[in-house]
Amino acid sequence: MNTTTEKKAILDLNGAHCTSCSIAIEHFGKKLEGVHEIYVDRGNHTINLAYDGNEKILTQLCDLVAKLGYEAHVRSSE
Repeated sequence: MNTTTEKKAILDLNGAHCTSCSIAIEHFGKKLEGVHEIYVDRGNHTINLAYDGNEKILTQLCDLVAKLGYEAHVRSSE
């Protein structure tokens, strides 16, 4: 049984303006272990994330976004 609690985070996203950008971030983000849901909101320039509670995922996601050529920073995590 998984004893971790699902958490949610919002990350500010810079540089990703098209549908292809959003799809790439969502596609590769879903492959990170512990990510439950990921949604890129281009209108608000944010990434909405539901994950297993391991804070390392936030760093991994920011690193992934940077490798794709964009920039992400954690705005909030609950």
